[in-house]
Amino acid sequence: MSSISFGNENLATQVGINHGQVYISSEVLRSLAFPQMLDRRDNIEPCHTNTCKWILELEKYQSWRNKSRGLLWIKGKPGAGKSTLMVFLHDRLKILQDDSQGIRLDFFFTARGTEMQRTPLGMLRSLLNQLLICDATIRPQVREIFEQRCKQFGYGEGKWQWPRVVLEELLAGVILASASRQHVTVFVDALDEAGAESAQQLAAYFHRLIDRAEKMNVAVRICIACRHYPIMESARAMEIYVEEHNHKDIATYIKDILADTEVGDSPSEETRQTLVEQLIQQANGVF
Repeated sequence: MSSISFGNENLATQVGINHGQVYISSEVLRSLAFPQMLDRRDNIEPCHTNTCKWILELEKYQSWRNKSRGLLWIKGKPGAGKSTLMVFLHDRLKILQDDSQGIRLDFFFTARGTEMQRTPLGMLRSLLNQLLICDATIRPQVREIFEQRCKQFGYGEGKWQWPRVVLEELLAGVILASASRQHVTVFVDALDEAGAESAQQLAAYFHRLIDRAEKMNVAVRICIACRHYPIMESARAMEIYVEEHNHKDIATYIKDILADTEVGDSPSEETRQTLVEQLIQQANGVF
């Protein structure tokens, strides 16, 4: 497990980032960040031309998008395009909603990555790091916990690590506080790659977060992508099954690839269409 690295107390109070009027030291940010934090997200290919747009027309997505609170599950087979769809939705929301109107947080699990990339602890640290940068008003609360632990365990490299339980409550608290002033939208991709037990625990965590947001009447939306997985359900959560809607995307992708590829002696349009239909059928909802 990676350790926290930060300098002495004086440095922690002198070097920092000032977004807005509330100061946050770089040492607090560094205690949460880890080198591979954005790797998975940054290495997902953007969606193919004229694909993924189908989700914008779905009633379930529109309902989630237009409400102040809600949990949306995007489920599908491995290779169905869930991660690409999550990037598309995140970027789409970024276009429609500037930073003054709301905050977007994201974490993309990967089972093939480092410990921080595939565990709840990495997700919690990443989401809190992002929120600290985006919302100055929650910084004093995080700074207070940081200082308390430094006083208990010492300042300096490797003196202590953020515990998962502490981060769970801290992240939930600051998300709800931030959501009292603006929309906070959280995207979590490939939850199943955190492992069966962790996925169940995080699903319960996000359900509780939405329940708390409902009671407090604050604006929190959460979108989670995962494989078809026995994860807890909720009457208030909505589910979208990717392979029920991605056939046109697969057809578009196949047609474009074939158009750019020489196949024998330029087959007739009828032959080409037959080939496309065969490939779509064989794909069975998977790219």
